[in-house]
Amino acid sequence: MKKLLFLISFIVVTSTAWAQSTSCAQTLRLATSTYEQGRLHELEGILAGCLKEGFTTEQKVAAYKLLTQAYIYLEEPKKADETMLKLLETDHYFRINPEIDPAEFVALYKTFRTEPIYTIGLKFGPSMIFPFVTEDYYTSNESKGTGEYAPGIAFQAGAFFETKVTKKIILAPELLLASRRFSESSLLFSKDSVAEGTEPIGGTIESAFKQTWLDLNVLAKYELTKNASGTFVSYAGIGPGISFSLSQKDQITTTGLSNSTVSGADVDIKESINPVYYSVVLMGGFKYRIGSIYVHAEINYHQGLTNIVNEDSRTNLESALDYGVQYNNLKLGTLTGAIGVSYPFFKPIKIRK
Repeated sequence: MKKLLFLISFIVVTSTAWAQSTSCAQTLRLATSTYEQGRLHELEGILAGCLKEGFTTEQKVAAYKLLTQAYIYLEEPKKADETMLKLLETDHYFRINPEIDPAEFVALYKTFRTEPIYTIGLKFGPSMIFPFVTEDYYTSNESKGTGEYAPGIAFQAGAFFETKVTKKIILAPELLLASRRFSESSLLFSKDSVAEGTEPIGGTIESAFKQTWLDLNVLAKYELTKNASGTFVSYAGIGPGISFSLSQKDQITTTGLSNSTVSGADVDIKESINPVYYSVVLMGGFKYRIGSIYVHAEINYHQGLTNIVNEDSRTNLESALDYGVQYNNLKLGTLTGAIGVSYPFFKPIKIRK
């Protein structure tokens, strides 16, 4: 019995909703016909009921558009403003079509703020780190100038904020948690023969740097292209960056006398790394709207401008005494590919008469 009652209730509710939807669809068709016949005074009464309840979002937008155009022609600017505002609040992504829409309607639309007031988003992606030596340091003459660096693959993720300052320029700060990985191979401070009859060779020092930074980038983005519907936007940007050191580790392996190997746990070298370093960021990308969410794809290059090594505490005793390591002055370049999502927040208002 309970199942039967539930089924009956479901059928009644569904039928009522379908009937109401069908009725409001007919109401919109009637209103459109009435508008085309020029009986503009009748539109408000025809549409009032379904605007309160019954219209889908798409139907509601069409109804508000009819009413706005009617009020324009009836020379009721206050009511035209009110219904245009309701239209924009119903569909934040509504766009005019100047080739079809009446010129008066297009002109009224342009007096409202239709862009989002701000956007928030998340982004993440892999990075490739390129270290650049600006000054060489070593523990013995044999090591001088022998360091060779290899780029490493790392990862970054974080949040960003966007707000337009002009029609084309967007202020876009971002805060990212960024790992940076790269390695160095250099000659050890001593030379030895690994086997009788072989030529003396230098031992090696292998360092694998594992860094974690908090990056604050303040970017200015410029809209390059934007399609008529606003669903696709390409952009480029530039801005300063500042990175805050969170964690600095060095995994060291020294191969030396008689081919012996010295290795151990990662060495904490945070004191040997500057707590902050400064950079410039270049980026480009595009975003595509799916529903009310934008999906982003970007490439950016983060070039360090200052030395990451703290010259006052360059020498880490564990690194130097156990492994023969001394840290060179370095600047870091970071190439990142990122994907992300963003959600814009709107507040349409009348901005000019």
